[in-house]
Amino acid sequence: MFAHRLIPFCLLLFIVALSGCNTSTAQESGDIPDVTTKRATELDRVIPEIMNTHGVNTTGVGVIKNGVLVWTGYYGEQSAGVPASKETLFNVASITKTITAEAILHMVEDGQLDLDESMAPYWVDPDLEQDPRHTTLTPRMTLNHSTGFLNWRNMHDDRKLQFVNDPGTTFGYSGEGIEYLMRYAQRKSGAHPEELVKKYVFDPMGMTGVSYSVRNANFERIAKPKDENGREYDPYCRPGGFCGQEGRYFASDDMVITVESYAKFLISVMNEEGLSKEIIADRNRVQVTKPADQRVVDCTMDVDQTCPDAQGYGLGWEVLDYGDTKVLSHSGSDWAELTLGYVYTNSKDGLIIFFNAPNELAVRAMLDTLLLMDSDSPMIGGYRRWITWLESQGK
Repeated sequence: MFAHRLIPFCLLLFIVALSGCNTSTAQESGDIPDVTTKRATELDRVIPEIMNTHGVNTTGVGVIKNGVLVWTGYYGEQSAGVPASKETLFNVASITKTITAEAILHMVEDGQLDLDESMAPYWVDPDLEQDPRHTTLTPRMTLNHSTGFLNWRNMHDDRKLQFVNDPGTTFGYSGEGIEYLMRYAQRKSGAHPEELVKKYVFDPMGMTGVSYSVRNANFERIAKPKDENGREYDPYCRPGGFCGQEGRYFASDDMVITVESYAKFLISVMNEEGLSKEIIADRNRVQVTKPADQRVVDCTMDVDQTCPDAQGYGLGWEVLDYGDTKVLSHSGSDWAELTLGYVYTNSKDGLIIFFNAPNELAVRAMLDTLLLMDSDSPMIGGYRRWITWLESQGK
């Protein structure tokens, strides 16, 4: 069981003071506090204290102001005896989906794919061949998470991919859907998935510190995962003995990337580069509403936060629609990492937080770091509720 570590009261008070709470919410202003020289010095002191309190191994943080990466911070160790730095590659778990989604949208822009065509002529998973509903699956459904799949096929007793809802009818977050999408893109284009993300995302955006697949040559730079007992694992390995092999990729998980490279990606998204206004508007609108208990902002419980006009999934992104501004976000969570990246579309401010840490410890560190970096963040309530649930489970 994970230890429940409480942040010292004096540190909590300091976080509140340093956060620079505003009278108007960040949702209304889309403004993340700037990082002055004085603030940077204090962040360099407080973030390691948060890490020590909650058992975080490695941290990378980036602040974007008006479309410019203005500050980064790296803390802890990349591996035993090697301090984290701007060269450190973080496994960002499901944030990988944002890269896949943008590559697909750029392929649509390029005329290579169609968001609303059936994927069946190009790819049908063998598990679905006898279910006629597979003919109705479209790329749009995978990007807005309405495929009707569970997150992973191994969540079924027979470990086979199957529909739990009719495609296109309701929200259901699914990594399987994103994998299905990339199989379709690969079959239709004739190009390997890594070639596609490189052509449509990495190269145009100048992203050099990133790998979509397992590459042994990157291992020295990857933040080494540890379990709650401090045991260190090789990259792409997990308790139980499974290790990803050279060349293996997931379209929905396990990308490794530096803070600066992901900042370049977020800035390109904010600057609406390479996509038509029609595709951008489509990406940034709420297409599928999430169930109340899965929303980023719980409008009944998060009483200190502004309730969005709409919230749910657009195309590849979680979208909070506040009218004058929208928040595009995605998080990542696995056994040894917890990550978050989001942007405000009006101010072009953004925040990146990458943790390499046992997941259930990192949740508490995420809340404290969000309060420190963006005290009005609409993400805060979700992490509070996650912590409450963990405590209800005795964790």
